[in-house]
Amino acid sequence: MRISVLGTGSFGTAISQILTDNNHEVLMWTVDIENVEEINNRRTNKFYYENFKFNNKVKATTNLNEIVDYSDYIVIALPSKFIKDTLKKLNKILKKKNAKKIFINMSKGMDYKNLITISDIIEQGIDEDYVKKICSMTGPSFAKEIVERKITKFTLASHSKDSLDDVRDIFQNDYILINYSKDMKGIEILSSVKNIIALASGIIHGLGYEDNTHAIIITEGIKEMLKLCPFYDIDTSTILSVSGVGDLVLTASSKTSRNYITGEKVGKGMSIDKAIESTKTVVEGVECAKVMYKFSKEHKIDLPITKAIYNIFYKGKNPKKEIIKILR
Repeated sequence: MRISVLGTGSFGTAISQILTDNNHEVLMWTVDIENVEEINNRRTNKFYYENFKFNNKVKATTNLNEIVDYSDYIVIALPSKFIKDTLKKLNKILKKKNAKKIFINMSKGMDYKNLITISDIIEQGIDEDYVKKICSMTGPSFAKEIVERKITKFTLASHSKDSLDDVRDIFQNDYILINYSKDMKGIEILSSVKNIIALASGIIHGLGYEDNTHAIIITEGIKEMLKLCPFYDIDTSTILSVSGVGDLVLTASSKTSRNYITGEKVGKGMSIDKAIESTKTVVEGVECAKVMYKFSKEHKIDLPITKAIYNIFYKGKNPKKEIIKILR
């Protein structure tokens, strides 16, 4: 089977490996012509993986027309801030070709300007006449470990009444495990909110605190997630899934998490700007904290971790003082 993948970053690369391991052919898309040439000619993606080699079944393009023609399945693995504009362009092509596709969101994050999920962006950006199905797949899934073929579990969710077996079968293999959920909005919201908690966790370790303190932040983070359930109609069982607590524990505990690393640098005294700039990939938790803090004020929800991260990153407040407020 042929699969189109939007995004050639660390996660897009990992997704492409999963698909080719499952004997699918993959066409990746990016606006970066040099990256396309590297993938097609040298089979590498050196910016993200020094020793990685793409399977010969992977090709790359800068042409969205080719993406539409290539497959009925379009996987989204782009940073959230680029998705809206990309889908706008894609929709024009779909309309011209009168093509209907299955969209699989594997990006983490939200439209932070409008506080909507990626699936909402797809629904708003692609006319319903050109959509067969929209689904999201999230979970504790560092791209590096997927590339190393370490066992990873995702939750696959959709509002569609159609079976998701076709999508599951595209991805599932010996090292990729998948379960189902009906709570698509829930898994997407939680995949964003956990980045705020990961920033706080990193700051804690940067300040010199260790496992005892870290456990407090994880616990308070789960409470913060639970407080959001009524406002986003999130099923509380979603919090106990790999897309909830599973993703939270991974992102807020690992020194390979970009949000954790950024928080740790701030905790050690690095300036906010330098901490963000020194991270190769997008630090979703910083922007998420800004909009979730505004949301909490509007709806009168007490979100201590979100407030602390907002105060540190946007108000220049002292990291230690803000973190201590959470712990008490």
